[in-house]
Amino acid sequence: ILRPQGSGSRRFDDEETSRSPRPSDDSVPAGCPQVPKVSSLIRSASAPAEQPEQADQPAAPSSGGAADDAVLTQQGGRRKLSFPGQRMRAAATAVVSHVKLNKKRKALIGIDAARQEASFQRVPAAADNDAAENPRRRAYTTIKRTPKFGEVQFSSGLMTRFCVIGQQTAPSKLFDLVIRDADVWDLEAPKLILSIMGGAGGMNIEAAVEAHLSEGIVAAAKQTGAWVITGGTDSGVMDLVGKAMHKHDPRRYVPCIGIAPFGACKSQWRNTLESAECDRSELGDMVIVEAPKIRKEELEGEDLRLAGLQQHHSHCVLVDNGKQGMKAFGSEIAVRESLEQYVAKGVFSQQVLARRQSTLSDQSARRSVPLPRERSSNEVGQKGPSEILRVMILVNGGPVSFKAIAKAIEHGCPVVVCDGSGRAADFVAALKLGRETDYDQAWAKHMTAPADKAMGPKGVEGGEEALREIVMSSCVTVYTIEDRLEDVILEAVQQYVLDKAETKCVTKETLAGSLKHTLELAVQWRCSTHYSAITRRIVQTCGFMSTLEWILAKFSGDWSESDGGPLMKWLLEVHLEAVKKFKLSELNPPGLNWNKITLAKEESGSLAHLFLWLVENGAPVSVCDAVWMELEYPAHGALAAANAYRETAERLDSGGSGYGDTIAKHRLLSLADRYENLAIRLLQGLERGRMDPLEYLFRRSWRFNNHHLISFAHALECKEFVSQAFYNSAVDILWATPTPFAVFAFDRDRAQRRLTMSYWQIGRYLLEKDRVSLRDLTSVPRIKAFTHGMSRVLFIMTYSYFVLFAVTWWFTTSLVLFLWGVSLFLVEVLQYKAKGSFAEYCNLWNILDLVLLFTLLGALLSSWFLAPLGLVQYDAIHAAHALNLLPCYVRLLQIFELSEYFGTLLFTVFGMAQDTSHFLVLLGIISMGFSCSLTPILYPSASDRYSRGVSWGFWAIFGEVELENTDKNQGPMLSACVSFLQYMLVLTSNVLLVNLLIAMLNDTYIANKDASKREWAFNRVDAVLEFSSPEAHSLPPPLDLWVSVQALWGSSVPVSRKSDDKYCSLTKVVPVGPHEVEVFFEVSHHSEMQYASESTLTWVRDDADDFSDNKMEAAECIESGELAGKLLFKDVPLTKPLDFTFGNNNGYKAARIALDEDTWTRPLTRLERRQIFMLQQQVLVDADAAEEKLEEKNEAMMADFDQKLALCAEEI
Repeated sequence: ILRPQGSGSRRFDDEETSRSPRPSDDSVPAGCPQVPKVSSLIRSASAPAEQPEQADQPAAPSSGGAADDAVLTQQGGRRKLSFPGQRMRAAATAVVSHVKLNKKRKALIGIDAARQEASFQRVPAAADNDAAENPRRRAYTTIKRTPKFGEVQFSSGLMTRFCVIGQQTAPSKLFDLVIRDADVWDLEAPKLILSIMGGAGGMNIEAAVEAHLSEGIVAAAKQTGAWVITGGTDSGVMDLVGKAMHKHDPRRYVPCIGIAPFGACKSQWRNTLESAECDRSELGDMVIVEAPKIRKEELEGEDLRLAGLQQHHSHCVLVDNGKQGMKAFGSEIAVRESLEQYVAKGVFSQQVLARRQSTLSDQSARRSVPLPRERSSNEVGQKGPSEILRVMILVNGGPVSFKAIAKAIEHGCPVVVCDGSGRAADFVAALKLGRETDYDQAWAKHMTAPADKAMGPKGVEGGEEALREIVMSSCVTVYTIEDRLEDVILEAVQQYVLDKAETKCVTKETLAGSLKHTLELAVQWRCSTHYSAITRRIVQTCGFMSTLEWILAKFSGDWSESDGGPLMKWLLEVHLEAVKKFKLSELNPPGLNWNKITLAKEESGSLAHLFLWLVENGAPVSVCDAVWMELEYPAHGALAAANAYRETAERLDSGGSGYGDTIAKHRLLSLADRYENLAIRLLQGLERGRMDPLEYLFRRSWRFNNHHLISFAHALECKEFVSQAFYNSAVDILWATPTPFAVFAFDRDRAQRRLTMSYWQIGRYLLEKDRVSLRDLTSVPRIKAFTHGMSRVLFIMTYSYFVLFAVTWWFTTSLVLFLWGVSLFLVEVLQYKAKGSFAEYCNLWNILDLVLLFTLLGALLSSWFLAPLGLVQYDAIHAAHALNLLPCYVRLLQIFELSEYFGTLLFTVFGMAQDTSHFLVLLGIISMGFSCSLTPILYPSASDRYSRGVSWGFWAIFGEVELENTDKNQGPMLSACVSFLQYMLVLTSNVLLVNLLIAMLNDTYIANKDASKREWAFNRVDAVLEFSSPEAHSLPPPLDLWVSVQALWGSSVPVSRKSDDKYCSLTKVVPVGPHEVEVFFEVSHHSEMQYASESTLTWVRDDADDFSDNKMEAAECIESGELAGKLLFKDVPLTKPLDFTFGNNNGYKAARIALDEDTWTRPLTRLERRQIFMLQQQVLVDADAAEEKLEEKNEAMMADFDQKLALCAEEI
């Protein structure tokens, strides 16, 4: 290893070491041993301690013999020959020790070893300018060092994180060690890069242009999650952008990153940043250094022309290439360009997305409640790295800016030139807009700096031809004060994407990703004028269904706070039929969670399905409004949306308790109220139009399970809608109209069919000639309620007689009660079948019915079969009957719900009963405490305590409790204690708790006084709907026993028969208007279908002069199969009994038909649909105007609050 220099071996001197740079010792993380270089070990081992090696001196050649194995050293100017011997052993030991220390070092470094070995190259600040310019000298001074990290605290209190790196730093290393690392900056992936270029000084921008530009830059960045990148110093455009960020984004939601040359900073700044003793091994807490306080009078030399860091930037990267002063300017351009290009590739965003998804999955695995699904921009229809758009904005600028623009155009980066900002920007804008045509004249007019005038257009790199290419480039767009900056940027980006598509050098996936990013920017910036053009290109590239799936996923994710209404309107206008056919199974999450009302089962997708899916998944209100405008029955949709929002708020309330959940819950409830108000405004608008709002209320929507608005609003518990005047008027009509309601309610020729007279006038009405039939009279809901109520009263009277006095007629009475109970039970079964589920069937009155019916029937059967056998005692059966009378009498209260006076009182009583139940809990705890404390003292004997019990304390609330047979042999102290406890029991129970109960009941009465009418109206609808349903028969129990059995068994189908093998069965008879009916039929032979159009309906005329039959042939016949079809009859009095004859004179006999109740599904006409559509537009305008007034009021309050807060801050 150790040979004389003349032997041909190269010496390991400092010069050779400097030509092969190695990491310095200060790059070793904390806790790792410091490892010396091998060459240093060898030299230290081979040279005597008192004679240091002089590496720069030449060595003499060998003289032979023993001197051949010697090392030439120099001491005091004389050459000395020394034999290695002991020094060789020391060198070998040092090498072995070096290897061991290296292994130990790698073990301690662990994962960070690769990062430390690949540390940044940086030229030390101590190197002077001449050394940095000299390549040979630079070889001596360039070493690898870990960059410095820290935070600068300015005198204003603002903080800026900084990092000092070398000029040769790779962008991937910068991201791994600085931007992406959670211990350093931990920045989110940007969706847009706004690279601000321009002049560093001497700017003279008009105040209006500066304000408009500043606000536009910050707004564009905040809405998209962009990065703003500038030069980072406190001069020129960098200072302008920094102040704009502080003014419009004081909380620093947008990263404002400055990339500046380290050597171009003032010497005070360089010294301050160099003093930060923090590298990657010491990043537990970031080192904070105070910004230097620089006075102009203290500056001298080049410091007068140098800059400092701008305090309003959130992050700053300082690039050190060894130069200092004015020569350092421009050294950061290469680092900035490589950084922006690396981020624009999208690799970083993919890495961050993968890391965050992994973190979310780990957190979800540790939680019992899964985290909500996070949708990202790359989640739907995009694979691999996605390109991040980069836009350069030129503000002012000098000749150097032309080079930056040319380089940006070369890489396909859109450039926005700000007209009115001066110098280079105005030069390009004037030529681009055609205000100037001569380049020399434009240069002389706009490039006003002395250096600019001396240079001229030809002095720019590339000359006038390069300037011409910049002006003529499609990547360059001009922004003026009349424009909106977001629109101009979007135009530039859109032109860039189109140019890239025309080159045909990009893949379909890349083009689709760029177009989708462009549409994202358009939506987030609310640039609605660009929606159609961008979306059309996406549809051409990806297909409509794929595009719609991606857009809908965005609406429920990243775009939930944006204004996507114009985009959804365009999709519905151009691709309405395709949107209607879109299936929710293609989305995530698939299908609907909302199941309050079952939508049409035969379809897996429709506008109604899509509308409710958007509501459930938090799509923007404007998007939901756009779909709502296209619904066939918008009032149904608005009420469904209100209920869906409320259900989502309830799930959020039960699943979370944070402040954010509370805010989200209030927002959902406000949206629910908004859509319910839309339905109310729509019906109120119909009153002012040509369409009857009452008729519209009873239009059934087959999409929403054939509900009309009366039953739909009640089922969804939209109480505000139910309490409206038009709704109550409709309920009054339903309450007094025979069934089928659709026929009788809107028969304009016979309006008197509504039985609105009082009950005592009905007897006189039956004697009138022009009256409804007895069957129609008993089908009126209010008549049903009266007859069923009387039946219930008669049942309770009979049952009471049976329990109290029945002796002689015991068996006969029990048999009548049994048949009565069976009839009532069958009615309950029919109601359960109509509801479809026990949850919908279950309410207070139905539960009481089940309890009393099971008790009644069970007790009667036990008395007939079990008691004679001795299995059950008659006294127990009699007690069961007696206790069963209580729910029977409580059940009578439902009758009083129909009265407004008694109904409001009942609602108040129920509220007080709930308060009393809470009060009894408190009373029980206090009473049991006193009873359990006093009983052992008053009754020493265990048998006395058992016979007395501890429940006597509960009766103290009604007065003093008299206790008998208590122990009198008590001491004076114990007796006084017992008397005091008895006194406290009476005082607490009879005074404090009683007054508390009175106060609670009073509060409940006052609170329910205003809401009682609303609740009564809602509960009254429940009773009206129950008695207007087919399950409530015209005959009351037990007279309807056979009708109930038939309904459960299945009614027979009417048949118009010709012979045993030739007949026509009627499957359904549906009224579609007051005088129109659809008859659905099936024939036994296909050959008989030819006679279908000749079918007739016959009824008896009731004119005074003519009682003959009248016939009407079918107006239309539609075949739906070989053996099935549908007949439409018009101008038929549906209130009369109707006979159907198939084929008229072809031998078929007539069959009596009955109309299916509550099945009116007549669709809206084009005129009605147009009127409703116009009303929808007006309703939305009114709702938006009301919201704007509320927002203005809130903004005024917030402005006043901010002003007061600013005054307080200034005082502090």
